[in-house]
Amino acid sequence: MGLNRPAVHGRFSLVASLLTALSVAACAGRVPSLVPPSGGIEAVEGFASASISGADAAAKGRFAFVFRRPGFGRIEAVDPIGRTAFLVVFRGDRAWFALPGKKAYAEDDARVTMERFLGTSLLPDEALALLSGLWAGFGPESGWTLERDERGRVARCGRDGFLFTVREFFPGGGVPRRIDLLGEGTSGRLKVLELAFDPAAREAVFDTAFLRGYAPKTWEEILDLIER
Repeated sequence: MGLNRPAVHGRFSLVASLLTALSVAACAGRVPSLVPPSGGIEAVEGFASASISGADAAAKGRFAFVFRRPGFGRIEAVDPIGRTAFLVVFRGDRAWFALPGKKAYAEDDARVTMERFLGTSLLPDEALALLSGLWAGFGPESGWTLERDERGRVARCGRDGFLFTVREFFPGGGVPRRIDLLGEGTSGRLKVLELAFDPAAREAVFDTAFLRGYAPKTWEEILDLIER
């Protein structure tokens, strides 16, 4: 994630607003309590750091994210000085991985794209469940195995040989703060730095119109551009 790329202009960006929120939270000097609304949630938005080593590539750095039911998502990786390095947009069963600095993108199945980014085929609604700790609607019939701790929090979850283990929760409830991930050929860790439930809906977050000015590429061509 530590690619040195300029930010994209003329489109919605999560980075500036979330970096501001993160700096405010840091000034508070303590980990905030986080408790999801009792009636469930439709979306999460936040900022995290990650270190992931997978079959295709290794990624380390910070990223902004937003996931909204049903099937919408955006991940925006940030370079060391706060500029967008790459971004991924999810809409239904499709996803677009874009390199702003190269004006290039690759389109593919949403599961395939997330597997390249994270090492497992996690869809936006599943990412929302993982980050919120609310797994209603997910169980054996969906392929997920959930393990709860003595307080009823989902402390471990897995599917198809890929395992997420919560190492730390935010105070106040079952919202994960530190998560380890492990699967065949992939390992890593994730730390949630800032998280909000049900942010105001902004359709621009999931708009892909900016890609009209980008060149379509295969995934192999995208990897080649990254290596350059």
